[in-house]
Amino acid sequence: MKSTNVLKRRSSTMKKRKRTEKSRYQHESTGDHCTCAAYVAEIMCKKKAEYKNVGSLSFKFWNTEPWKHTFRYQMTLANSLLNDKKISEKALVKAVNSEEFNRANIFSLKHPKAIEIIKKYECIISQDSDKQQDLELKHNAKSRKKTFGKRSQIDKLRSIDLYAEEEE
Repeated sequence: MKSTNVLKRRSSTMKKRKRTEKSRYQHESTGDHCTCAAYVAEIMCKKKAEYKNVGSLSFKFWNTEPWKHTFRYQMTLANSLLNDKKISEKALVKAVNSEEFNRANIFSLKHPKAIEIIKKYECIISQDSDKQQDLELKHNAKSRKKTFGKRSQIDKLRSIDLYAEEEE
């Protein structure tokens, strides 16, 4: 009787993770939603496996012995970068997927060059967010932008309607 209860409990805990504000990334190996730290840790493990010529990583490789420690360590490093160093998720993901990371042969987030590249991308993203313009929207706008070129049939009908409204 106890064994059936254990099986029922395990099956309920093995459900796929749903997309939330924290888990908006997807594991490349499983397709489940995950946090940014887990996503980056998976990418770092994948790069290390390619460098060591191990082949592709197995399904849920972070539960198997050769990768378990590496995955957890990279996840810890990613979380420390995100929380302690105040680096945005967007900058971390862009930096890890960048060509600079590949050229430098970086397989750990602890590498000094990795931290420099991530900070560089953080500066780039912060500058881009500063450059974004705030657009003023006109609610109840009565005039439209003039069209360039020939007028379509719908535009002609609109102008007739507007002319008729102005006369009334």
